[in-house]
Amino acid sequence: MKNIADPSETEGFADPFQDMLSFQLRRTSVAVMSALASELDPLGLNPSEASLIMLIGANPGCTQSAISRALRAKPANLVPLINQLSALGALERVSGRGRAIALSLTEKGRDLHQKAKAVFERHEARITRGLPADSRAEMIVMLRQVCMDACCPGHDEAGD
Repeated sequence: MKNIADPSETEGFADPFQDMLSFQLRRTSVAVMSALASELDPLGLNPSEASLIMLIGANPGCTQSAISRALRAKPANLVPLINQLSALGALERVSGRGRAIALSLTEKGRDLHQKAKAVFERHEARITRGLPADSRAEMIVMLRQVCMDACCPGHDEAGD
């Protein structure tokens, strides 16, 4: 398999995106999510399902609305994931306040949560192995700012 990040593979080929942060983020996202999908495959989970299990595991009794806000996803887009995890026997729905439905992990879901958490930790270690430890937190802050600026035009953290 060719290494798309290897400059010798594109020698003499002009890359107008080389210095564009947005394109490099896209390229990185594809590579990182592909690697994560491969690591989660033995658990029978895809990154979206595993992410949902991680969120519910960290927030037992949370609602679909809370998850959609955390993921910046439309609630309707979560329905198939929630249904899939329910069908797997990993997730249970419990009546909450008013019409809200609280989501919690079953015993099987808690087992998957522990296994997925270990995969995420190994994956995180793998993808950050070449980064200085003291730069990781700063990088996360910067990426969150890029995300905020992309999602919320005109947003100013300082409130100006």
